[in-house]
Amino acid sequence: MARTNTKKNFVKQVFPSTIKPMLCTLVQEPFTKEGWMYEVKWDGYRIIAYKKGPDVTLRSRAGLDYTDRYTAIANSLKKIKGNFIVDGEVVAFDEEGHVSFDLVQKANPDAPIAYYVFDILWKNGKDLMEIPLKERKEILQTIIGKNSIVKYSDSFPDGIALYAQAQALGLEGIVAKKSGSTYQPGKRGNDWLKIPTAKRQEFVIGGWTESGSGRPFRSILFGAYENAKLMWIGHSGSGFKEKVMEEIMQKLKPLEIKKSPFANDVEYETKPHWVKPILVANFKFSTWTASGKIRKPAIFLDFRYDKNAKDVVREVPLSENEEKQIIQQKPTSKKAEHIKTSYDSNWRELEKIEITSTDEIEIDGCRIELTNVERELWNGITKADLITYYNKTSDYILPYLKDRPLSLHIKPYSPTAPGLYIKDMEKRQPSCADIFNTKRKHPKPGKRTVIDYLVCNNRATLIYLINLGCIDINPQNSTVEDYLHPDYIIIDLDPSDEDFNKAITAALACKQFFDEHKLKGFAKTSGKTGMHLFLPCAGFSFPEARTIAVTISKEITAMIPDVATSENTIAKRGNKIFIDYNQNDEADTVASAYSCRPYHIPSVSTPLEWKEIKVGLHPENFLIKNILQRVEKKGDLWNDLFNKPIKEHNTKLLKNFL
Repeated sequence: MARTNTKKNFVKQVFPSTIKPMLCTLVQEPFTKEGWMYEVKWDGYRIIAYKKGPDVTLRSRAGLDYTDRYTAIANSLKKIKGNFIVDGEVVAFDEEGHVSFDLVQKANPDAPIAYYVFDILWKNGKDLMEIPLKERKEILQTIIGKNSIVKYSDSFPDGIALYAQAQALGLEGIVAKKSGSTYQPGKRGNDWLKIPTAKRQEFVIGGWTESGSGRPFRSILFGAYENAKLMWIGHSGSGFKEKVMEEIMQKLKPLEIKKSPFANDVEYETKPHWVKPILVANFKFSTWTASGKIRKPAIFLDFRYDKNAKDVVREVPLSENEEKQIIQQKPTSKKAEHIKTSYDSNWRELEKIEITSTDEIEIDGCRIELTNVERELWNGITKADLITYYNKTSDYILPYLKDRPLSLHIKPYSPTAPGLYIKDMEKRQPSCADIFNTKRKHPKPGKRTVIDYLVCNNRATLIYLINLGCIDINPQNSTVEDYLHPDYIIIDLDPSDEDFNKAITAALACKQFFDEHKLKGFAKTSGKTGMHLFLPCAGFSFPEARTIAVTISKEITAMIPDVATSENTIAKRGNKIFIDYNQNDEADTVASAYSCRPYHIPSVSTPLEWKEIKVGLHPENFLIKNILQRVEKKGDLWNDLFNKPIKEHNTKLLKNFL
């Protein structure tokens, strides 16, 4: 086959370490149409293979490393010249030569195995994902050649004929692809369609019902995700051998929970038992009901360990009219399907960083990918250690983040190296995260007109932030429910010469001022060389809060003129401390209580008792290694920060400073 000249379409790119596979949309009937290519839908594990020099990595659809699982495939890929990334399906064959999903799942070393590759995404420094599928297939065929294990998965022009052959051979089905389609990572669009020979699908197991006949269970209850909620779809009481049922119960029992994981009502005839929804299984069934349920009990086929439960969604076939519209329409542009990233977005810089290792954890039903956790942040302290700190202190830090939009300060290289600032998530947030959407106050060319702020309301989102590269967490002064009214006024004590003793002197002057005016204030170390003082309040606009902060700051400065200055310009402050009022505008942020800081040591912004603020106090006494013990001993010293009577009391008195 002649190789198409696509040089003008190639895009130079750093070798990517992870690409999410493009997905297919489910349709009911096979078809043959000009402009479409048809391939066999193999019943195996979807694997993207990365070959860079002598190194080969095999990643599953969930991003798990399967290199050691399929060493024969990895070794065969090593023999192929060049650097490349290919997409395909690992399949295994039984003694009769039939495709066996059970054998490929168990990675049976005695079973004949093959890696059918059907797409190439990257080759020798060039991104191929933007060029048409037909041309990618031609390039792929030239590099695969003849190989007993890595095989080229061919395309055919007649979808109806291929489907009939797939039925006769007992294959899973076929895939129809637009010949001009681009590769759209992680997307399920209309350019790739799957037509199974039998109705079967992956679902998430959420429970089981008791048997009245002495069997381990009567049926399995399962569902799929819809708008981040697990919805019950059906049950399965067929396809189980006694031994298999016992093996299934061994998997379900340790996962038992008290409350149903399903967001909708579940139909059952005997007593149900609920489980954490993390197991995915394949089921065969007859048809869907109008309400989106499975009409009759489904047949259990096998577990799917290569897929994340959170990625399992209900795939109801498109209607005949929808199918006709898709078949007739022109190929979809990748740019229309993709997230539109602003031209100067720091996401572009962040996503260039090479990933050297990956792992995955599940937190409260949400799967979070961890990357480069072995990277050392401070001497002897890794990114994994920082993640552990936030995980252990999450119960203390989350109340100060709840419902508050965040500005992300990402340190991808080291705590003291230059960082990146990200406000707009641009649709990259994990499924368990909340988003606060607001119009951009100052529109800019090339920027989105809205900002999707991340809101951290759970432990999984917190760990996501730390994995992303955040060392500190910076919430805004107001919540999403009352975005234009801050919950506190902030006085930031910022020594120009990093002399913490000046911060102590200024903090004591502030305490004297608060006492004289009967104000209730809360103090914490900034985590670096200063302190943060908070005055809880309610009902003030941000301009009013700033006015109050300016008035208070200037009065405190006048109390200690030898130590403090009201000079806003850094160059004019000399060695004096600035009683800073500038963190009281809309969308301003400061590091949260219990937040680690990007400093030369892993110090923590720590709530203080006022009696602790005296000569001898030093911020380096508060590190990630000892904060948990401190809080367990003293309790959360800021527990009353959002106390309603305190806020009302302060608000009444603070009006005097407007």
